Amino acid sequence: MTNALLPWVFFGGLAVTLGGLALINATRNRKRRAAYAEYCLIRGFMFEDKRPNGERRYAEMFEPFTAGRRRSWGHTISGTKNQAPFTAFEYQWITGGGKSSSSHWIGGIVWEHDKDSFPKFALSPEGWLSRLGQVFGMQDIDFDESPEFSRMYQLKGPNEPLIRQLFTTEIRRFFEATPNQHVAGGGRFLFWFRTGVLPPPDELDEWLEQGDHVRRRFFKQ
Repeated sequence: MTNALLPWVFFGGLAVTLGGLALINATRNRKRRAAYAEYCLIRGFMFEDKRPNGERRYAEMFEPFTAGRRRSWGHTISGTKNQAPFTAFEYQWITGGGKSSSSHWIGGIVWEHDKDSFPKFALSPEGWLSRLGQVFGMQDIDFDESPEFSRMYQLKGPNEPLIRQLFTTEIRRFFEATPNQHVAGGGRFLFWFRTGVLPPPDELDEWLEQGDHVRRRFFKQ
């Protein structure tokens, strides 16, 4: 083989490899969509492959929906669980640019309740980065009477008095007993989410139930 042919062999092999990976990824995504569709058919839920611009309705209440660029609302499952309508979704956005760009995914549930109106808030596990941020003035609403809750979670939002009213002793004890929760709310909407995509269908029942435990802490029946 001559040296002149080597670049063509290299790029040809690269094209075949990339094409094969794209085919594998497309097949995996197709099987995943089919599995969610079957799950929803059995449970009486509705499945949507994508919901273009689905985040716009909630953008004022949920910070990830205004973060970054190339935002995409993907697989969506909607229905009713324990007499409460829900929408489960996965969402992606990109931050940075060029070689420094990063892709972010969350899988979550949003509930809407006309009888409740929440102050805008965000609750997340407290780690070393958030503690460092507090040194430089990052908001964290602590409760002197709930030191364990305050140690485990960062709670923030623009209306601190109303947020303190919302996070009753019962709610704080619930989150003390269930670490690593991500919850946000505002107006009629409550969000519960995790980093990553939606769970696979064989884990969805348990995951939806975990989310509904959170919902019941906040929504009046």
